[in-house]
Amino acid sequence: MAGLLLKITTDQKAKVSKYTDELLSLAIDKHGFGSSQYKGIYNQYFKMPNQEKSNLVNRRHYEAEMIGDDLPNGLERLYKRVTVIDLLSTCASECVYCLRGYYQKFALSEKDMQGIAKFCGNDPYLREVLITGGDPFMSPRKLKYMITELANHAPNIKIVRIGTRLPVQSPNKFDKTLNDFFYSLRNRFAFEISCQINHPFELQEITRNILSGLRQSGCLIYSQNVLLKDVNDNIETLVELYDELRYLSVTPHYLFHAVPMKGTDNFRTTVYEGLELIKQLTSKGEISGRAKPQYALMTDIGKVTLYQDSIIGRDGSHLLIKTSFHLEDRLKWNPYYSLPDSAIINEDGTLSVRYLDGVSNK
Repeated sequence: MAGLLLKITTDQKAKVSKYTDELLSLAIDKHGFGSSQYKGIYNQYFKMPNQEKSNLVNRRHYEAEMIGDDLPNGLERLYKRVTVIDLLSTCASECVYCLRGYYQKFALSEKDMQGIAKFCGNDPYLREVLITGGDPFMSPRKLKYMITELANHAPNIKIVRIGTRLPVQSPNKFDKTLNDFFYSLRNRFAFEISCQINHPFELQEITRNILSGLRQSGCLIYSQNVLLKDVNDNIETLVELYDELRYLSVTPHYLFHAVPMKGTDNFRTTVYEGLELIKQLTSKGEISGRAKPQYALMTDIGKVTLYQDSIIGRDGSHLLIKTSFHLEDRLKWNPYYSLPDSAIINEDGTLSVRYLDGVSNK
């Protein structure tokens, strides 16, 4: 359940589903302690966040909430054509490097969802929504209601994206009626399901079957993965992961550098180590060109895919990242947005941002 990381860090006790426990036992039985498969599960859920003082903080990673007397609950907005709908905070298992791990518990009411749908329908810029949480698949009833309200009140919304880890965290709880629901609305929305899969051992047969069923219902499945130290920070694991995703017709999207959240120091590579891995992954000729992700940072002002000259300097433990974001553009689609202290307005009007680097153990 999202929002539990402070308790997990304090108590040093994992919060996982029965399935995640069983998956760890399977890794031990088949491959042994210390194996890649063991680390792929243990280090995501059972390796505790550290309690030592660091430069990291326990807050929202970036402030994107839309808050106002005339606004419904549950909206975040940084970009022009898409808004984030935070449906509920529940997850099957708690990832100990979770971006949203310090959010307070929440769940949208039907009134909230009606308000969101009508708001989306009146926004001239919006074309898609990303429904997230927590894990929206944990409450099929709420998810169906939210999408139905969008269908009724937001004709401008063409794409519905849904972020989930349920197929790898507790696939036995997946509600197969969702497949029929998505299929029934396939001519109204393009459904895109984002499933975070960080290690190939997570792709058990039950998970593969769920992904296959979603594809057959007309959903596009894409992956957003996190680069995690001692989970997948080696070229052999990444090649196997993206090969397997390719064979399942899962489209690669982002490979994220682990976000700078409190307790995550031991999970984060340096940005340059990540750049070296993505260079090997995309330039060695070992995987299909259709299986190559983009390497990206979650900065205080939004996602930044790294290109040549994106990193323009260093200030101590922070890198200076140049983007093409403009403050005046962002204020058009979110007038409640406030520029964080880490951001810098450049002479050409674009934004740069200070980003805390990881620490290398090499």
